[in-house]
Amino acid sequence: MTQNIDRYFFLVAVLFAVLGMGFGISMGMVQDFSLQSMHSHLLLIGWATLALFGIGYRLDFAAKNKLAVAHFIFAVAGALAMPLGIYCAVRQNQHAVAILGSLLILVATLLFLVNVWRRR
Repeated sequence: MTQNIDRYFFLVAVLFAVLGMGFGISMGMVQDFSLQSMHSHLLLIGWATLALFGIGYRLDFAAKNKLAVAHFIFAVAGALAMPLGIYCAVRQNQHAVAILGSLLILVATLLFLVNVWRRR
């Protein structure tokens, strides 16, 4: 998995793109935009951020090692938890999952920073 980490990041990013676009289309069809922040985070964190991480590994800006696998796990978990947390915050006034998702994304980004730093 370590040597193909860029492909895994990009594959999951494309899945988030499809999910985010489908969710956005469904919001438009029913004219309910109360979860637009969830839609935005699916695309910005799930699609754009994960794709950029994948590109960083592909262009050899970051080391492909066991830390990269941990980075992938934290990033995907955060990209899943953040939109789910936004849903819980908007619909149920529960913020814990959104906070968890934010922290997972922060940890993932710090792990990426370490891997980029090691590669220099």
